[in-house]
Amino acid sequence: MKKIKNIVFSLIIGLSASACSNYLELERDNNRFEDEIWSHPSSAEGVLLSAYQGLPSVYTTYGNDILDCATDNAVTRQINANTRRMAAGGWNPSSNPIGDWSGSYEVIRNINDFLEKGFEVDYFISDSLRNANYKKRLYGEAHFLRAYYHFNLLKRHGGKATNGNVLGVPVITENISQSTVLPRNTYEEVVAQILKDTEVAMEYLPLEYTGSDVDFGESNQGRASKMAAQALRSVVALYAASPAFNDQNSGITTEGGWNRAVYESQKLIDVMGGLPAWNDDIYFDDRVGEPIMRRYANNNDIEKKNFPPSFNGQGFTNPSQELVDAFPMANGFPIDHPDSGYDPSKPYEGRDTRFYATIIHDGSSFKGSTIATYVGGEDHVQVNEYATRTGYYLKKFVNPNVSITPGTTTNGRHYVALFRKVEAYLNYAEAANELVGPNTVPSFGRMTAKEAIQAVRQRAQITSDAYLNTIAGREAFRTFIHNERRIELAFENHRFYDIRRWNYDVDALNLPVNGIEINIDQNTQTTSYQKVHVEDRNYQSHMIYGPIPYREVLKGEAIIQNIGW
Repeated sequence: MKKIKNIVFSLIIGLSASACSNYLELERDNNRFEDEIWSHPSSAEGVLLSAYQGLPSVYTTYGNDILDCATDNAVTRQINANTRRMAAGGWNPSSNPIGDWSGSYEVIRNINDFLEKGFEVDYFISDSLRNANYKKRLYGEAHFLRAYYHFNLLKRHGGKATNGNVLGVPVITENISQSTVLPRNTYEEVVAQILKDTEVAMEYLPLEYTGSDVDFGESNQGRASKMAAQALRSVVALYAASPAFNDQNSGITTEGGWNRAVYESQKLIDVMGGLPAWNDDIYFDDRVGEPIMRRYANNNDIEKKNFPPSFNGQGFTNPSQELVDAFPMANGFPIDHPDSGYDPSKPYEGRDTRFYATIIHDGSSFKGSTIATYVGGEDHVQVNEYATRTGYYLKKFVNPNVSITPGTTTNGRHYVALFRKVEAYLNYAEAANELVGPNTVPSFGRMTAKEAIQAVRQRAQITSDAYLNTIAGREAFRTFIHNERRIELAFENHRFYDIRRWNYDVDALNLPVNGIEINIDQNTQTTSYQKVHVEDRNYQSHMIYGPIPYREVLKGEAIIQNIGW
C-alpha cells in the first residue's frame, strides 16, 4: 500500500489547534504499522484529516498563479508560468496545469480506508456520548470530503469522450487495489454519487460551527458542515445542467438538469438565511460571514506575489482591460450605455463598489500612497521590472495591513472561501433563467432569476435597478448573469471553468487580452488612455474539456480519453 503522508497535521482554516499538532510518518506497507494507525485515535483520525490538506489554502494554486490568468480576466507577469503556456496552446495530457488525478484519488483512497476502519476506534473512551457524537461528525466529514474530491476530478477531467458520450471519472467508494483500472463512469453517475455522499454528510453534520462546544463549536470552523455540503450540491447540479455537460443519454433532460440546480440552490439559500452585508475584508477578517467553508493562513505569501513593486511586491496577477470594462457604474449601467454617466477621460470614477475591491488602478489609494501605473510612474514597466503588463494590479485577497518591506516584514490573516454565500444566488439566477426566463418563479424556487441577481447587486451597493429592469428575454439575461458572475467571483478560479461549462465558442476563448497605456502630457497635465494589446490566446475547440492524464490512458481500454486530446 501507499504511504499516508502527514496523516496527523496541524490543522489549518480555523480547525481547533488542539485537534492535532504533530506529524506522523507511518508506512502503510507493513502490518505492524497498519495496526498502529488504527489503534490510536489521533493517527486514525489523521487519515481523515489528511484530506483537508488537499483543499486549496491559497487562490494562487496554479504555479503561483490564479487560474484567471489563463482567461480573459488577466495575464500573469511570470514569463514561464504554466497558465501562460496553457493559454498559448501548450496544454496536453502530459502537461496539464489543472490536472489533479493522482492527488485526488490518493485522498479518496484514504477516505475510503477511514470509512472502513476508522470507526472501530474509540476516540473518547471515558465519555460514550461524546464518543458517539464525535464519530457521527467524522462520518459526515468523510462523506463530504469524498464528494468534494470526486467533484474536483469531475470539473478538471470530465467531458465528452472519444466515444461521443459525456463521461466523468471512475467513482471509487471502497478499497480496491491500486493496480485496478476502473472505467470512467458517466458524468451523471459521478454527480449521483456526489449527491448521495453529500446527503449522508448533511444528515450527520451541524449546519454551522457556532458557540463554544468543543466538538461542534466555533473552534471547528473550516471543517465540513451541512451548509458546505448543500453548497457543493448547488455547484455540482449547476455544472451538470450546463451546456457542456448536460447529456441527453443520461436520463436527465435539459429541463430536469436546470430544475435540479434551482432546487439545490434554493435549499442553500434557505439554510443560509440571506446574504450578509457587503464587506471588502471577507478574505482576511474572520468576523465576516460570507464564506460558507474556508481555509485559513497567517502569512504574506500572496502579498509578495501580488503587491505593486512600489511596495516590494512582484505583481504576478495583472487584471485585463476586458475585466475592468466588465464592471458597471455604481448606478448599475454598463460603461458603454448612454445612461451610465461614464467619462472616458476619468475611467475609474463612479464605478461599481466591487471594482474598487478587486483591482488596483492608476491613481488608487493603497497603503497610504497613490499607485502610479502611467508611463514613467513608479509602478510602470519602464521603471520597474516587476511592474504590471496591463496597467492594473490585484487588490482582491491582498491584505493591506501586511508589510513586505525589508526590516518591517509582517504577516496577516488570509481566508480562502471554498464556497461563498453569494454563489447560491448566482447559481440560482443562472438555473432559473435557463428554465423559465428572468421574470418567472420556477417550480422549485421562491424567486425569479431577476430577483436573485437584484439581491446580489443591491448587496454590492448598486444604486439603481433601472438598467436591470431594461433586460428582457432569456438570452439577454443570460449574458447579464454571466457578467455578474464574472465580476463577483473574479480571481476565485471560477472563470476558467465557467466559460467552458457554458460551452463558449473557441473564438470567444481566444479573444486578445488587452491592457491600458496611460500618458500624462507634462505641458497641459492632461491624461490620455489607450488600450494596448498584451497577450493572445490559442485554445483549440476540444479544450472546452480538460484531458485525462496520458499515463492513465496507457493503462488500457478502460480509460477513454476526452475528444481531441
